[in-house]
Parts: sequence; C-alpha cells; structure tokens
Amino acid sequence: MTAQKKTASEDRFSTSLGFADVHVTDAGHIVALAGTPHPTADYGHVSGDDLWDFDEGIAWNQPWSDTVWMDQVTVEEDEVDPFAPSYEVDFNRLLIHDGTDWKRIRLPKALPYGHVAPVLQVLGFYWGLTAFGVSAVAFKDTSGAWTVEEVSGPPGLDLENGVAHEGISYVICSTNGLGRLTPTNRGPLFERLKAKQKDLRGFFTHGGTLFVFGDEGLWTLQGEALEPRYLTKAGVRSVHPGPDGGLYLSTHEEVLFLPAGSDKATPIALPEGRLYSAASFQGHLFVTVGPQVLRMGGTRHEALEVPTPAPGFAKLKVTGGRLWAVYPHHLAFSTDGKSFDAVAFR
Repeated sequence: MTAQKKTASEDRFSTSLGFADVHVTDAGHIVALAGTPHPTADYGHVSGDDLWDFDEGIAWNQPWSDTVWMDQVTVEEDEVDPFAPSYEVDFNRLLIHDGTDWKRIRLPKALPYGHVAPVLQVLGFYWGLTAFGVSAVAFKDTSGAWTVEEVSGPPGLDLENGVAHEGISYVICSTNGLGRLTPTNRGPLFERLKAKQKDLRGFFTHGGTLFVFGDEGLWTLQGEALEPRYLTKAGVRSVHPGPDGGLYLSTHEEVLFLPAGSDKATPIALPEGRLYSAASFQGHLFVTVGPQVLRMGGTRHEALEVPTPAPGFAKLKVTGGRLWAVYPHHLAFSTDGKSFDAVAFR
C-alpha cells in the first residue's frame, strides 16, 4: 500500500506585515499597528511613502512564507537571535478588525519620510507618533476621518511614548525628556516638565498614580516632580500590577516584585533563558523566556502552548480583557491565562 502524502495545513494566521503593538477598543474591535518590510530583500528600509502593500495586485494579508523576511542577527556579542528581523520597518499601517472582517488603513502622512513609532495608545483617539526630529499625532476624529496634527516645541522633537492621565497627555521625547501635550489652535504643544529627569522610557498608571520608568528605575509623578519609587542600575523596561497593591518590575534580565509601601524588591525565580517580555493577567505573572510563554506561580512555572505559525518571540500585552502574545507576524490571545487562540487574517 502506498502511503498517502500529508498536505500542509493552510496558514490563515500569519501575514508578511510586521506587528509592533495591539489595542482592543471598548467595542471589542482589534486595532493592530503594522509595518511593511522591504518587498524584495531581507535587508532594507521601507519609507512612509512606500505603497507596496497597497498595490491592488498584492494581497496585504499574504502569509509569512520565507526566510527572505528574517535572517540570523547578532543581538549581543557572541549571541545570535535566529528570529530577529533583519530589516527596518515603518509602522505606518493600522489593521482594524470589527468582529467580522479586517480593514487596512494607511495612517496619513504629515512629514516626508516619517514613520509611525511602535506605540499605540488611546488618548481620546488612536494616535501614532512620527519621528526623525519632528513629531505628529495621527488620530481618527468624530467624523470617522483620519487627520494629522504636528506637535510644536523645541528642536529634535521625536516623541517615543505617551499616556493620558487625569485629562492630561504626558509624553516622553528622546531628546527633550518628559513633558505634556497642551492643546492650542495650531495643534498640540510639547512643554517639558521641570522635574530632574534622565533616560525615561515609559508610563504605567495604577490606583490613580502615574508611574514613569526608565534606565535608572521607577518614579511617581507628583505635579511636576518625579519622586523616586525604586531606583536600580539595571533599569526598568515595563511595570505591571502585582498582588496586594505591589508591582512587578521587568528589567532586561529579570522580573522583580516590589511590595506596596516597600523600597526593597525581590527577584522572581525564572528558568534560564533570555527574558523578552512580562505581563500581569488575572492575578498571575506571565513572562516570555526564549521561545516559551510561561505562567508563573510561586516558585513554579507552566509553559503554555501558543499557536506559532511564523517564527519570532512573543511580546505580552494585556488589553481588552485579554492577554495578548504579539509576534512579529501573527497574533494570539488568551481569555483565561491557560490557553491561547490565534487570530486569523484570511
């Protein structure tokens, strides 16, 4: 008897576009920030003017298919990341799923050769940040149209991150530090806060408090002052809610638990491997160590099965009541923190 050849299952869950972030609206719509890799080479840059994936003859949701999009990249001395992108990507596309179908939107361009930074927040609207020394806010207004407002302020205004807190839009500029966006009749104005600051990276709001973190630790914002909450030379790259009002602090090498009211943080025992991401969901800590997504519990951990139709490491994010695993070319989510479902694009 001749053995029947197995046919590969159809890939409905990956796309050649690269993902940077995901958000879920109050209505349950998925909004993913995506970018276009170079169409013909594994090394190269796609500018904001590139219309390649808007060519009607090319399906935007074609699957990730070939190592042309990836290559071995040395990420540290003597260390090779086999799934790191070998190309630069302009994150200048929004993919919006309304519960039925995907819609692809190219963000409006305000500046030549601008790109949308890999940050997707909600400051009353969706917004994207363009860089290269000048910044703009791209948003969807009440009429449903997309528009761009250029941010004014000091030279070298390259915004990197932002958050809305108590009706104020706070942002971080890589060259000018922490400030706020003040509405004017000519668009938003960047005003730097007077607080002493250095190498800030992001924001976290918890219990009515705005935390700011960066290369030297964690602070709380009190008026225009930054009050130290936990300082560390290892730096903090993300903050997540922990039990009993405490906080999980993720550095480049480990996750620390900082109890409420304490200035001493305790390392969480993690298995060996490179730490890529962390998140807190339904009272549990989740981490990506190497290719695995782990659910932590005391000194134990459980490796979760996540659909991975295309290579890459998961960036974990909690939004829309779900735990998301954002891969370079596909998305998966969990509603219970125990199992994941892949999101289909075809």
